[in-house]
Amino acid sequence: MNRLKGLLIIIFVLFTSKAFADYDRLTRENYEEYKNEKAVVLYGVNWGRKWGCAGFDNAQLRYLTFSRIDSASNNEDIVLNNPAKLFSENSSGSYAIIVNPGEYALTGYDIKIGKSSTGVSHIKGKGEGTFKVNAGEIVYIGDFGLDCAGGEPIPWRYYIQKDEFDSYVAGFKEKYKFIDDKQVIYRLFQTNKFGQ
Repeated sequence: MNRLKGLLIIIFVLFTSKAFADYDRLTRENYEEYKNEKAVVLYGVNWGRKWGCAGFDNAQLRYLTFSRIDSASNNEDIVLNNPAKLFSENSSGSYAIIVNPGEYALTGYDIKIGKSSTGVSHIKGKGEGTFKVNAGEIVYIGDFGLDCAGGEPIPWRYYIQKDEFDSYVAGFKEKYKFIDDKQVIYRLFQTNKFGQ
């Protein structure tokens, strides 16, 4: 009975994780349906654990939340979650999502920090910065990861250099062959400061 219960829990977790992860993921179907009404956002995130980060044993980005700020609706959030918290590779993965057009601000983040082999806590906060996408656009906003140079780990925006962007776009269009009719715009997440 315990094995069956354990198996059901695993199936439930896998199903709900997949359903959540696929919510706004770019697909041929949702692109064809919404390509003129919504926008496609391209970004990268390094979910990997960084060892020896800002004086801590390790640190790992758990989530970033962006909220739409140009709408009366308060429930238009984009939550970028770490899909594999325990076994995340220390490299940036590329993602493509389809969202409502508008201006979005970084409104929250969570960083898990390991103080020792047994002491774990979290740094949660609000960031500073925004990105904007218009209906029908495909926009690259940058890559996110941790910066460990200061007194505590903070989220940081990295980016592909402009001279490498054509190669990035070619790789994106190879993966998403149904998008060859639109230009990919290089419009980075705008920020002067990250962290608290």
